[in-house]
Amino acid sequence: MIPKELLKKIETALDKVMLDFKNDEDSIFNNPEEQKKFQYRTTKELKNWEKKQTCIVEGCLNKSIERSHTIQKTGSLKEIAEDGHLLTPRFNKDFGAIEIIKIGINKASTFPGYCSEHENLFKDFEINKDFKNGQDLLLQLYRTVCREIVISKNQIKNLEHLIKRYKEFRDKKIREAILDDLGEEILKNSSLNFNDVKFTNQDARLSMGNKILKERYRYLNDFLIVYRNALNNDLKKKKFQKTAYKAITFDRVIPVALAGRGNFKIKLKTKIKEVEVIFNVIPLKNKTYVFISTLKKYTTHLNAYMSQFINPLEFISMVECWMVHGSDHWFLSPSIWAKIDKKKQKEILERIMDINYNIGNEFNMTIFNDLKSESIKLMDDNYEELEKHHIKLLEKEKKKITFANNV
Repeated sequence: MIPKELLKKIETALDKVMLDFKNDEDSIFNNPEEQKKFQYRTTKELKNWEKKQTCIVEGCLNKSIERSHTIQKTGSLKEIAEDGHLLTPRFNKDFGAIEIIKIGINKASTFPGYCSEHENLFKDFEINKDFKNGQDLLLQLYRTVCREIVISKNQIKNLEHLIKRYKEFRDKKIREAILDDLGEEILKNSSLNFNDVKFTNQDARLSMGNKILKERYRYLNDFLIVYRNALNNDLKKKKFQKTAYKAITFDRVIPVALAGRGNFKIKLKTKIKEVEVIFNVIPLKNKTYVFISTLKKYTTHLNAYMSQFINPLEFISMVECWMVHGSDHWFLSPSIWAKIDKKKQKEILERIMDINYNIGNEFNMTIFNDLKSESIKLMDDNYEELEKHHIKLLEKEKKKITFANNV
C-alpha cells in the first residue's frame, strides 16, 4: 500500500514533469548535442535495404542477387552517362536535405530484388536494348513496382524501429525527471519500481510518426501490392487486363532515366480523385520511351491527365514534373545539371523535399534547358502561325529557363 502522502507527491511530480514535457517536447534532451547523438545512434541502427534478401517474386525463397537494375544499364543508363557516371538525388541525413551525388552506371538504379533465376525475366529487352512488345513494357513496370515494394517495406520497418526507440528514450527521460523531482530518499523505503513505468501519451513526434506509418502501410497494401498483383495477372494473360497504361515514344533523347511512382489529383465532372501511378522514362538511342500506368479502374483519369501534354514543351515539362514532384529515383546526365544556375539548382532540390506537390502540379522551372530551347526557337521561328494557347505556352516556358549566366 502506497502512503497517501507519497502518492500525492508522486502525482504532483508527474503532473509537473508531464506539463514541462508538453510545453517543450525537446526538454527530454539535456542539450542539442544529446539530441544529435540520439538521432545518430538510432539512424545507425536502421536496416540497409540494399543488402541481399529473399527474392521478391511470390513463392520464391531463393536469396536475391545484390544488384538488380530497375532501369537497364546497357540500353539506357549507358546511353546518357558521361565517363560512366550519372547524377542522382540523395537525402543527406547529416544536413537533413536533398543533394545531388555522382553514381556509376553499375550501381545506378540497383536494388536487391530477384534471385539469379528470376533476374532472367528481363533478359530479352536487356539484350535487345529496346522494348519490342507489350510484354516487355509490362515487365519494365513490374520491376519498377517491385523496387517500390522493397523500399516501402524497409521504410516501414525502419520507421517502426525509430518510433520504438524514441518511446523508450522518452519514457526513460521522463522517469528520470520524476525521480529527480521527488528525490530518491522518498522512494528508498517504497516498493515502487519506476523502471517499469511506461507512458501512453501521444506527443507531436509520436503522432507524426504514427501518421506517416499508417500512410506507408496504406500505400503498400492498397496500391503497390494490389498493382503488382494486377501486373502478375496481365503478364500471365500477356495483355493489359487489370492495369491501364499510356506509352509514348519521344523522338529525341531526354537525358534522364527514371523509374518510380507518383500521384495526381484530377477532377472529372464534380469529383476530385487522387490517382496513384507507376511511371518510367527510358532513354535509348535516338529516342525516349515514356510509360505511365495505374489500375484499370482509373483508365479515364489517366487519359484525362495525359491529354494535357501534347506539345513537346508540355511533354518535357511533364517529365521534369515527375522528377521533382514525383519520384526521386532518377539518373541525369551530369552536363545537364551543370548548366543550371546554382540558385535554381538549390530551389529545385528544395522543391523535391516539399510534400505539398504532386505530379498534377505544374513545375515552374526547367531542367532540360537545351531541349526546351530548341522547341522555343522552333516556335519563335513560326510565331505567326501559332495559335493563342501556343503563344501563351511559349511565353510561359521562356520564363522557366534556368540556364546559368555563363552558358
